[in-house]
Amino acid sequence: MKFELAKKDNWSYYRFPELEAEGVVHGFFTRASPSLEPYGKDGRAFLDAFALRRFVAMKQEHGDAIHVIRDGEKAASGDGIIVIEKNVAGVIKTADCLPVIIAAPGLPMAAIVHAGWRGTAVKITGKAVQKMAELGAAREGLVVLMGPSIGPCCYEVKEDVASIFLKKGFTERVFHKAGEATYLDIREANRELLRREGVTKIYDAGLCTYCSDGLFASYRRGEKGSRQINFVSLRG
Repeated sequence: MKFELAKKDNWSYYRFPELEAEGVVHGFFTRASPSLEPYGKDGRAFLDAFALRRFVAMKQEHGDAIHVIRDGEKAASGDGIIVIEKNVAGVIKTADCLPVIIAAPGLPMAAIVHAGWRGTAVKITGKAVQKMAELGAAREGLVVLMGPSIGPCCYEVKEDVASIFLKKGFTERVFHKAGEATYLDIREANRELLRREGVTKIYDAGLCTYCSDGLFASYRRGEKGSRQINFVSLRG
């Protein structure tokens, strides 16, 4: 099983076909897709293309706030969305941070998480699993997709960031050294969080936003105003 590049109208995106077959509609958009900003014309086109009623986006804060969307709720700020309401998309924006989709096949429940280094350090992905379990999901049945993010090949960090991860209980496996440089593997850090919660079905797109030939927006490449969209929804 692997990710595939798909296209729908003006939207170019990576998806995991086996998960879509389970009724979890989702996508990690490339920079060739519209940005959804402003939320007028592009927002309407997004809803029409994926047969959605509405979408929920947030002011992202690099924290661990997670919102549950089931009865018309909105979310002003935070970094995680759990969708229970059908035909409603949870949307996050990224430009090097890791987008994580967590689905519970067989249940009307899926989450999407914005996991930058700060969000990962405060264990947002593990907390999303905990909240889904409280809502009735079986941890061992969860399916996780890790979308495009800056990879361990390019994510050099300073000692202050490395020390935060070690103090928070992450292992040395989330780093690798190259000469005097230290590189953070944010995907491995989130795998550690997921495994600690009993999640084993974890699929990584393996796409680096920094060195993927401009396919994705990258803050570290100097594109500070550019973002790509990632979404998850439940087919009605």
